[in-house]
Amino acid sequence: MKLGDAIIAGVKPLAENKLRAGLSILGIFIGIAGVLCMIAIGDGAKRIIAEDIEKLGGANQFTIFTLPSSFKRQRLVRPPTERYTFEDASTIEAECPEVLYVLPNYEDFEILVTNRNGNQTRVLLEAATADYALGMGWELQDGRFLTENDIETAAQVCVLGADAAMELFGEASPLGQEVKVRHHWPQKTVRMRVVGVMKPKGRSLTWSYSLDDALCIPLTTYQQRLTGKRDIEYLIVFFQKGADINSISASVKDIVRKRHPRLDSFIEAYIPKLTFKRLDHIQKVIKIALGSIAGFSLFVSGIGIMNICLVSVGEKTREIGLRKSVGAKWIHIFCQFLTESICLCLCGAVLGIAGGWGAAHGMAWLAVRIVPVVEAWPVVLSVPWILTSVIFSIVMGVGFGTYPAMRAAQLSPADALHTEN
Repeated sequence: MKLGDAIIAGVKPLAENKLRAGLSILGIFIGIAGVLCMIAIGDGAKRIIAEDIEKLGGANQFTIFTLPSSFKRQRLVRPPTERYTFEDASTIEAECPEVLYVLPNYEDFEILVTNRNGNQTRVLLEAATADYALGMGWELQDGRFLTENDIETAAQVCVLGADAAMELFGEASPLGQEVKVRHHWPQKTVRMRVVGVMKPKGRSLTWSYSLDDALCIPLTTYQQRLTGKRDIEYLIVFFQKGADINSISASVKDIVRKRHPRLDSFIEAYIPKLTFKRLDHIQKVIKIALGSIAGFSLFVSGIGIMNICLVSVGEKTREIGLRKSVGAKWIHIFCQFLTESICLCLCGAVLGIAGGWGAAHGMAWLAVRIVPVVEAWPVVLSVPWILTSVIFSIVMGVGFGTYPAMRAAQLSPADALHTEN
């Protein structure tokens, strides 16, 4: 008897006893499918967050802002009216070598914009500088973005988001058209000329609004013509890739504290990269928990497969004796029953991978309807995890099939032939 024949003899019973084989691999199927499904959905969520961070300027940036309140001596204290200035941005750029540039910024929500025909829309107003498009990754569909001259002269110009342009002007080109911007009621409106339209960017999952409903104007225009304020709400700091974000944020905070000592306990930084790292840490913990649950399920399934293999040895005792009597070696008998165990585990792994992939797509479809701000939930089926599942299944097949295979291989021909099945 050749080794190849022994392997074929081990595979053949699986086709002859489909129900028994199917029930044997059910636990492996459920364990692997469940883990791969959750990992695929979790990695998809991680990709969504990474893409959302890129929409808001990428991971190599953080925002300095002022807390609305702080506890001091066990009392809730509000910050002074003092805020940041253009000089703060210049000082940070000059004193921090790893900082590429700093964008002063002011955001305002639900700003009313009207065109000459009376069409209206509510927008997210971004009061920014000329480097804002570069830093935040805005691409232009038509026209141009804000220039240094616009900032210096507080020009009455604006750049519209794709959805805002469509709501105000439809299919017509908005370039050169005039819009009226009202900051808040009952303040007067300010006329502005549209100089550019941005490409569609989609909805922000972090802030739950559409980035295409934006209106960008020069920060100086916002200060001098809309609000009369001279301060700046946010400082967006962009730094070099690979730099230590904790040391950079600490250095920037120290500079701001020296320039604004009254704001000392109110200065805070929002760091998207740390949020992403926390998500990655949570995901690793979830993977460990899921892996532990799946490992227990697979262990129980492995015991079931070993039991089935022992039953198979008992059913084929006379066959074993007959094969040994015609010259089959112990290694042939061993490989026959070990192959049966490995095939059961491999079938469970393959079906589990397919089931996990299908279940992940089903959950992704459901997730898009539960979380409507997400247009599509990607399913990321990790190749390393697939390979791990296959290798683990082979190890299980060997581990739980060795004892039944050894028991079959050690049977003497005479005892096996006298056994009544």
